[in-house]
Amino acid sequence: MRAQPIARLTWGVLLTTAPGTVLETITGRPATPSQRWVLRVLGSRHAVQAVVDLARPTPAVLRLGAAVDLLHAATCAGAVAFLPLWRRPAAMDGVGALLLAAGALAQARTR
Repeated sequence: MRAQPIARLTWGVLLTTAPGTVLETITGRPATPSQRWVLRVLGSRHAVQAVVDLARPTPAVLRLGAAVDLLHAATCAGAVAFLPLWRRPAAMDGVGALLLAAGALAQARTR
């Protein structure tokens, strides 16, 4: 199944190339330079992970990617709790990370 890594790659490229637009769409406020930088880093991570998932979709690689997504979801939970400026985008991103982790684990089980 290639839909999930292709969706992840698309999301990663979008975050990397248009972080301000993404954040402004989610929050309704202009993005700060530091927010744009963070989204570019996260977008790059998503893009790299998608390429790895496409190139080597083995159960071990998929489980490792799921672990990275779960760690990311945990950091999003911290941002929701302690960083008011990041609350809404972090909550949305955390849910997305949980969904991606669940999808990767389900895919790893079928391989």
